[in-house]
Amino acid sequence: MKIVIFAPHPDDELIGSGGSLLKWLDEGHEIHLIYVTDNRAMFAQGHVNDQLIEEDAEKFKGLTEDDIAQIALKEAKEVSKAYGLKRNKVHFFKIHDQDAKNNIDLGVQLAKEIIYDAERIVLPSDHNPHDDHQATHKIVKKAAQELKLNATEFYVYALYVSIKAPRDKILRLKISDFREKLYEIAQLYKTQLCFRDTKGAFEYLKKKSSEKFGIFKLRDSGKYYNF
Repeated sequence: MKIVIFAPHPDDELIGSGGSLLKWLDEGHEIHLIYVTDNRAMFAQGHVNDQLIEEDAEKFKGLTEDDIAQIALKEAKEVSKAYGLKRNKVHFFKIHDQDAKNNIDLGVQLAKEIIYDAERIVLPSDHNPHDDHQATHKIVKKAAQELKLNATEFYVYALYVSIKAPRDKILRLKISDFREKLYEIAQLYKTQLCFRDTKGAFEYLKKKSSEKFGIFKLRDSGKYYNF
């Protein structure tokens, strides 16, 4: 099965569906990972949202946003390699962090080149308060609609929001066999360890037993809160 996973930023795939990614790879599926934005604004946003751990971020002080983007994308390459993904299965749209909402059409064009034959697509939730996450959802859905991917499964993961769907639309995948490896991989996102909530989410991976998804088809679009 061809499974395409969308990460609005490097590390979202890990927190939202990283254990499932490892599980699906172990089962022999063809996994593609798409990083939509480049995390260039992470430190500026960390300051605004009072999330930055100043002593950990000191080594990144004085770097430009271009510098941060280069570091973040290099980390993403290291992480994707640690998952076990081949280089040609990892895709970088390189849209600027915090600017995905202004690049929907570009995102759709790039996404269509990858998802045209996907049997499962993993994406962030609709109605998401984070602009880049919401834009990623729009990009995926618009691309899928233009391609008429009516048979494709859509696995929605929820960051910043919760899954609101009937029981028959919700799936919990057991990932306890992969959480140790997932935690080790998380440490490669060194920039992300400078943020309180992200560092806490990484620590939680040590005891995380499952990942929760809303499961939809294209015909469900607009009928449910998350899709």
